Amino acid sequence: MVFERTKLIRFHHCDPAGIVFYPQYLVLCNELVEDWFDEGLGVNFFTLHSEIKRGVPMRHLEADFLAPSVHGDELTFSLAVEHLGGSSMRLAISAMKDGKVRFAAKQTVVWAALDGAPRPVPIEPEWRERFGRYFVD
Repeated sequence: MVFERTKLIRFHHCDPAGIVFYPQYLVLCNELVEDWFDEGLGVNFFTLHSEIKRGVPMRHLEADFLAPSVHGDELTFSLAVEHLGGSSMRLAISAMKDGKVRFAAKQTVVWAALDGAPRPVPIEPEWRERFGRYFVD
């Protein structure tokens, strides 16, 4: 299963040339991860951090900027789990318009305990099952 959400490119996402300023794609990716937790996994991202005391800090990121996007574009962002390790997972994220990929990223996030100094912890079975619903080969 793949998690998808449409995101509108707003004025604040764009640089003076009128195209998405590349760091804004990373902000949009983070929004997508939050949406995934809220809507796909059933746990509010704030609750995950404040009450459950877990988080998913970035460990590694690869990004390809394949075609420009401009103010007013509606992009379909998708997220899938490509690899589920002991205490980390690799997410594949892309943004498309009219069947053409504009942006693609692979990000490895760590399943971290936040009850003190953040540290990697094994992904608990309940979470492994939730994340596994979005696993693709």
